Amino acid sequence: MMFTTFERALNKIITILEEEDIDYMIVGGLAVSYHNRSRTTNDIDLVVQIYPRDVEKIIDHFPEWKDHKDSFVESAKLGSLFNITDFETGIRYDFMTYKDSDYNYCAFERREKVEFFGRSCWMISIEDLILSKIQWYNISQSEKQLEDLKFLLLDGDLNMEYIRSWVFNLQLKTYGLLGE
Repeated sequence: MMFTTFERALNKIITILEEEDIDYMIVGGLAVSYHNRSRTTNDIDLVVQIYPRDVEKIIDHFPEWKDHKDSFVESAKLGSLFNITDFETGIRYDFMTYKDSDYNYCAFERREKVEFFGRSCWMISIEDLILSKIQWYNISQSEKQLEDLKFLLLDGDLNMEYIRSWVFNLQLKTYGLLGE
């Protein structure tokens, strides 16, 4: 059986995270693709519940990055992103450390166990993906975020009460996207 680069990369990182007992959820462009909008992405975005001391567990699987361990640990301490390019597949993994807040807790609790690329993995819910895209659109007003949002909002099974509640609590601008 032939696997695509993304299938191999996804399988590799999910296997690592599960072996190391690190909770995660897939977010970003790959999550948009899962929710039926095929789009180009060159990375795998993950929110990980990780402590700085756990960063080494990931780095152990990518020995070519050992020299950068201290900067990755520092990023995890600060709650910011760190990324690793897997030289075997050429795919970049963007690790966003879990930030403790009511919303983030709720989003993480709502993640869904799904089959994606033939692999069982944890995926952000479509409602929380929409909220994430609205948050990013509030920051950058990127056309890519807007197009993702327009597509995701076409889903007829959305829990709009949940989305509107968090839009209000997070004080997000929606630019009329929610039909208000």
